[in-house]
Amino acid sequence: MKNEQNEALNIDNDPSTVVQPRKKTMSEAALAANRANAKKCTGPKTREGKFKSCLNALKHGLYSHNFIIKTEDVDVFDNFSKSYIDEFQPATPSELELLKQLISAAWRRNRISELIQLRIDQAIDTVLAKPAPLPGQDTNAHVTLRAFEHLEYQKPSFARQESHELRLASVFQRILGRLQSIRDKKLRNETKFARDRLSFAA
Repeated sequence: MKNEQNEALNIDNDPSTVVQPRKKTMSEAALAANRANAKKCTGPKTREGKFKSCLNALKHGLYSHNFIIKTEDVDVFDNFSKSYIDEFQPATPSELELLKQLISAAWRRNRISELIQLRIDQAIDTVLAKPAPLPGQDTNAHVTLRAFEHLEYQKPSFARQESHELRLASVFQRILGRLQSIRDKKLRNETKFARDRLSFAA
């Protein structure tokens, strides 16, 4: 009797004896409807639609992973990028691309500036923790001087970080010049078009 019960339990627990439910097959009409719906969900197809999609992605921080590092705040970056979008209001893909480059250069320059400031503050704290080498050398100017001397022996090179900040500032100015040139040209064209319409109407 025990053997029969054990065999019954083994059969019940054997995955090969479990009856699998039959998969439902879709009708041709349902398959055709699914294919038609899939075609509708492939995103924007026109140039204008794709541009708006990219602009929305930048507005809502979907590009933020290309700009920020783990220790930075996504919300701060979103507000930062939105301020540039509001100022320049890009209307073409090339303007949007230039704007992304401008935001990247500005954001990275700010990052380097913060790192430089942090290193200077840390160096000042290190100097203040030690007594002044000579009487009268505890003034702010002397402390700052010793802090910068301390930084000269640290890695990464402080001078290299400063030069990197200057390079990013230069990149920012070049991109800004190109964007402003595009905006000025667009304004001139719009003004000329308005004048031509007025003269034609007269």
